[in-house]
Amino acid sequence: MRRGEGDKLWKMSREQLVVQRARKSFQTGNTRRLEYRIHQLKGLLRFITERRKDIADSVKRDLGKSEHATDLFETLGLEGEIKLAIEKLAEWAAPRPVEKNLLTLLDEVYIQPEPLGVVLIIGAWNYPWAVTLQPLVGAIAAGNAAVIKPSEVSSHSATVMEELLPQYLDKDLYPVVTGGVSETQGAAKTEI
Repeated sequence: MRRGEGDKLWKMSREQLVVQRARKSFQTGNTRRLEYRIHQLKGLLRFITERRKDIADSVKRDLGKSEHATDLFETLGLEGEIKLAIEKLAEWAAPRPVEKNLLTLLDEVYIQPEPLGVVLIIGAWNYPWAVTLQPLVGAIAAGNAAVIKPSEVSSHSATVMEELLPQYLDKDLYPVVTGGVSETQGAAKTEI
C-alpha cells in the first residue's frame, strides 16, 4: 500500500468500499466470458423461482399487493427477461460488421460489444423487484458489475434482496446496498 492509501481507505464509507470491491471484481475479467454471464443469469432465475414466496411476502408487507399481483407485475416479466437474455446473449455479444469506407477498405471492421465496468441500480418503491432487478439482467448480460440499491421505502423487499440475492449471485460483483438517501449518495459519489 502506497503512502496515504491507508488514510483514504479509512475515510471511505461502507458504500464506497462496496463499489470499490465491485470494481476490483470486475477488473478480474470474469464477466467477459459469456459462460460466466449465463451462469449468473441462471442464478438470478433460480433466485426468482426458488424465492417466489419470499418475494411475494415482502411485497405484501411493503405494499399490500397479493401474491398473484406480485407474480403478474414483478416476477413473471423478470423471468421472461432473464430467459431472453440467456437465449440471445451469444448473438448480442457477437461482433457486428460495419460498412467499409475508403479508409477501411483493406481492414476487417466490426463493432465488438464490451463490458464497461460498474453500474449503480437504484430501485423504485412501487415495483421493488421488477424495477430493481430488470436493469440487473441487462447489466449481467452486458458483462458489467452492478451495485444494487433497493428502495428504502419498500424495506421488507430490500431486506429480502440484501439477505438472499448473494446466495444466488457473485456477491462481490453484484452487491446489495440498503439504506436511505445518504447510502445512495455514498454509492453514487464513488465514480461508478
